[in-house]
Amino acid sequence: MICQTVPLSGSLGNPEGPLVHKFNPPPQWPQPPTDGWRPPPGWTPDPTWPEAPAGWRFWLNRSGRRSSGPIGAYGAVDAGRLELATADTALVLMHS
Repeated sequence: MICQTVPLSGSLGNPEGPLVHKFNPPPQWPQPPTDGWRPPPGWTPDPTWPEAPAGWRFWLNRSGRRSSGPIGAYGAVDAGRLELATADTALVLMHS
């Protein structure tokens, strides 16, 4: 059996771990205070800031490409991802 340990610190928002998702503010918004800054839960942009362009992606991946973002974060694309975290009890198999 082969086992591999993968650190999860970056995906959990630990500033010392590698960034999996980077917040990408729209044009004319202020830049984040640090490179690894993430909007805290419940954060919303200042209402005086201009609207983001239609279809703007608020998150980038490690390579700087557009990303769907972390689940539950501001501007993340969550549609279709939360279903994977639930289990249908009819599909649970019991083994004794």
